[in-house]
Amino acid sequence: MISILHIDDHSIVRAGIKSLLRENMEVSAFDEADNEAEAIRLLKKNRYDLVLLDINLPNFDFSGFMQWILRWNPHEKVLVLTMHKEEVYGLRCINMGAMGYLEKTAHNAEIIYAVKRVLENKKYISTKLSEFLLENKVGKTPLNPFTGLSDRELEIANLLNAGKSLPEICTILSIQYSTGNTYKRRIFEKLNVQSLLSLSKLMQAYNMTGEGNN
Repeated sequence: MISILHIDDHSIVRAGIKSLLRENMEVSAFDEADNEAEAIRLLKKNRYDLVLLDINLPNFDFSGFMQWILRWNPHEKVLVLTMHKEEVYGLRCINMGAMGYLEKTAHNAEIIYAVKRVLENKKYISTKLSEFLLENKVGKTPLNPFTGLSDRELEIANLLNAGKSLPEICTILSIQYSTGNTYKRRIFEKLNVQSLLSLSKLMQAYNMTGEGNN
């Protein structure tokens, strides 16, 4: 029997995944959290065979949460399930300690396969991401400009695009304002944009807005 925690702020997504997994495997417990605080409370209270995690929660420091969850339980199996493009976020999440990365647009069979693979303590990377990494390695695929951002810069770019002010972002990520301002300047320089509007347009052009911002 399998115990799962699904962390996602969209109830309809949680309901769909819950139904899909219970129809295809023996799930003994399926707990849900729609924010970071509730997720931490449940993780401290229970042990799970699998944690399904979205990147795009309200006021969420994703990299900080990944660091916390793996300190709390170094053997936790985390499968990222999100709308963000895997060629930009997939490998980053794996490097942060996730066992796999999957877009929510994946077919049901792929979701089930990914879940089963991670439960077997194996990493999961989609065929599409594997092909992208191989093609990019041999220079056949032009890089999405957002792949040039660091993990923190990408996180801040998303928060800026979500309409968060720099002071709000610094509070969410627990960083100094001067540090946040430096990150913002680097983001603009690397992406060659001069304003938040230009940043937003660039993110839309590369379909980087995921499921919409919270």
